[in-house]
Amino acid sequence: MELTHLEIEQLLGVYALDAVSPEESDLVEVHLRDCPRCRAEVAEHREVAASLAHVGSSAPPGVWSRIAGSLEEAPPKLDLARVMSLRSRPARRGIPLRMAAAAAAMAAAVIAVLGVQVSHLDGRTDKLAAALQENGLDRAVQAALFDESARRVDLRSDDGVTFAQAVVRDNGDSYLVRDSLPKLADDKTYQLWGIVADRAVSLGVLGSDPDVSAFKMAGGGVTALALTTERAGGVPAPTMTPLARGLLPIV
Repeated sequence: MELTHLEIEQLLGVYALDAVSPEESDLVEVHLRDCPRCRAEVAEHREVAASLAHVGSSAPPGVWSRIAGSLEEAPPKLDLARVMSLRSRPARRGIPLRMAAAAAAMAAAVIAVLGVQVSHLDGRTDKLAAALQENGLDRAVQAALFDESARRVDLRSDDGVTFAQAVVRDNGDSYLVRDSLPKLADDKTYQLWGIVADRAVSLGVLGSDPDVSAFKMAGGGVTALALTTERAGGVPAPTMTPLARGLLPIV
């Protein structure tokens, strides 16, 4: 494979950024040994690229909005210069043109990197939202546990085994903290009930494998809590004997 001088010149910008194939790189390096003009051009490309790579200052205010606006505008009419032969053109291209070419190549590389970073950021944002939601519940439970005015209910089976503990705050915010609830089959769920006089009111469908669950104690009259296993989705009234129950302390 051989390249003409003009083809070599067209590769100098990407060669300076190490973005050519190994075969092209070898050909350019052989050419540079005998062409001081191209060696100087590569050096200038690398100088501009190094300057752009180490810019650490913040972008001026409004620069991103101006860039976005310019993308929506129609491109300007191009006034192309007449193509000149290799013999008739000046022996050396102007420095601003070479700097612009290197800057454009570096900008393209930066845009590609930013695209990858934005893609990764989308995934991290989803994970962060989930973590914040989970951490928010953990903090709420901790606040309830340290609230001296909150009432605690141990939910025990008839033989005295404690399956879970409920924490009920004065404002009605309540939490069921899992202790030793076994995982149910997928077609079953735990359901929490508030006992009001002689009837049971559903306080929450907890799923087949609950951990920490939040529920609301709206209004008064609840004297005890009970936990049953029901069909998936829950039921309007208990169909099973409570697995565990506990009396709600009187305020």
